[in-house]
This record gives sequence, structure tokens and C-alpha cells, in this order.
Amino acid sequence: MSERVGRRSVLEERYRRWLRLLPGSYRAEREEEMVAAFMEGARREPAGHDDQRPRLLEVASVAALALRLRLGGPGSPPGAYLWGEAVRLAALLGLVFWTMIAGLYAGQAVLTYGIPVDALPDGVMGIGDPGSPERARLVLADLTPLLWAAGLGALVRGRVRIAKAAAIAALVVPYVLVPPFLEWDSALGWDGAVRWACAALPAVVPALALVIGFHRDAPPPRLPTRRALLLLALPIAAGLLLSVVVGVLGAATRAETVSAELLIPAWMWLDTTGLACVSLTAIAVWCALRYRTPGRPAAPVALAGAILTVPAVLARAGTMPPGATGVTGLSATLQLAVLVASGITLAVIGARGMRAAEAGLTEVRGRPG
Repeated sequence: MSERVGRRSVLEERYRRWLRLLPGSYRAEREEEMVAAFMEGARREPAGHDDQRPRLLEVASVAALALRLRLGGPGSPPGAYLWGEAVRLAALLGLVFWTMIAGLYAGQAVLTYGIPVDALPDGVMGIGDPGSPERARLVLADLTPLLWAAGLGALVRGRVRIAKAAAIAALVVPYVLVPPFLEWDSALGWDGAVRWACAALPAVVPALALVIGFHRDAPPPRLPTRRALLLLALPIAAGLLLSVVVGVLGAATRAETVSAELLIPAWMWLDTTGLACVSLTAIAVWCALRYRTPGRPAAPVALAGAILTVPAVLARAGTMPPGATGVTGLSATLQLAVLVASGITLAVIGARGMRAAEAGLTEVRGRPG
């Protein structure tokens, strides 16, 4: 490795290898300038460049620049802008979904912990004694998802940094309050860890999309106050309504007024994965209908939906009830099939929209004069 590669040192070759992360057009214009700057700032060891490697901060800066260019904002090439819009819409749709889940959890917390013990059936409030630290911790864990609503409200009002901080807090704080492995059973092994990671993915991906999609070249959506409040209130109201449905099903389960075989599928469609399945199917249907309407592009929303479908599929596949048969297995398999079909539909619509955008750019550039 101490020999020169042509007239270039090994260190320079390593810099150029990392610069391949950047789009070709940008690299053609700036590569030599960037390599010269990196080489100028490189720390020269007595043995020369050949035993050196790019510093971690330099690699991180190139990776961040590559993400910013490939997820472009206004004025970027159509392909980069379309991908950037898809990631930003994935963040927005994810925040809307988790705001609905926050309303569901908050409603459940009020129904479970906000009513006097004597007014509820036995066993409903068996977790933590009233007024105990354990009860307070669990109530806070159920209310913490409201941070997703705070992130959504901040984003649609143009406050990106607050939105990112709120989303990261909503992702982390619940696991601090209720550690997933608090009562870890060593018998679960890696299988339990994988199942937990798969279940967390539907929340991780929107937060990651928010962090990387809304960069300095991509201004956030700044809606008027009335529209912003409406966008925030609708998913919360939907979540509160779902909490009432969950409460009714819970009462029916305890009273045994409805057959358990009928209630199990209902419960499976009202958990996070089931609601994600319903939401993504609705997005797929909307994109399919819009795709057939001339002049109404659906590609960014379709790509955003396809991005969000991937963690939902992994969550459903990773948390399939082991050895589930009968109604439970059928419901879980149906959800997985619907998610896969929705994801394929969204990916096809998004890919066709991407090709149409790039073809349109080629035609415009090819016009004389």
C-alpha cells in the first residue's frame, strides 16, 4: 500500500472513494477542489500519506453533504427533489400517524387511570397503586407520545429544530420510563431483541426521515395557523375516538358478551401495526386513484408511503405470534399480505412518477434554443 497509484497517493484515492457518495454532476464540478482541500488539511505522518485514512469528521461531512444533495430542496434536479419530497412527506405522514397513536394512548390513560377505582371493574387498574411512583411512571409513559403531536405542530409552523427535538424525545423517553428489557428473560435471547427492534422501526423511520429530510436547503411547510391546528386536531380526535372503541371492546371482553374469536381480529387491527396497515392501505388507494387523474401527480406521496411500508412490513413479520394458528394467525397473515400489496403498489406508482419526471427534464433540455 506504500506505492503510488499512478500519480495519486493512497490517501487521495481513499478520499476520492468516499466522494463517490456524492451525485455525479456535483462530483464532476467540485471533486478536484474538495480533494485538494482535504489533502491540504490532512495530517502528514513521517511515513507519508500511504498509511493514513480520511478522518471520521471528514467522512461524516461528505456523507451529510451526499444526503443533502440526494434529498434536494427547491431548485434541485427533479430526481433529487422528488426523493427529498418523498422523505419529507414520509416524515410528515409519520408524525400524523403517531399523533393519532398519541391520542389513542392518551385516551386510554384517561379511561384507565383517570377514573376512580371503584367505578371500574376489578383488574382494570391493577398496575401500580393509586398515587404510587409506579402509577405515575406508567401514566407518563402513556402521555409521552403526545410529543409526536408537539413535533407535528412545530413542523407545520416552520420550527424544524423543535420538531426534530420533540420527535427524538417521543422516540426515546417511553423506553426510558418503561425499559423494554426491564424484566428481561434470558430465554428470549436474540429472538426477543429482534422482535423488539422490529416493533420499534415504524417510529424510528419517520423520526429519521424528519432529521435527514428537512435540511438547510429544504424549507419546512409553514401552514397558516388555522390549517396547522386542523392538521393537528384531526389525528388527535381520531385517536381519542379509537380509545373509546378500545374501551368498548375491553368492556365486551371482560363481560364476555362477544365471542373471543370475533374480538381477537378486532384487537389485532387496533394495535399500532394494524392501524399502520389500514393507514397505508388508504394511502395506496388514494395514490392509485390520483395516479389515473391527469395533471395530479401522486409520485411523492406514493414514494413516501412506500418508505413507511417497509418498517410496517418488518414490524408485522417480526412480531408475528409464534406458532399462531386459527383466527390470530389468519389476521396477522392478512395484515402482512395487505402491507406487502400496498407497498408494491406505492413503489410502482412512485417509480413511474420518478421516470416521468426525469423524462420531462430530458425533453426540456433537449429543446433547441
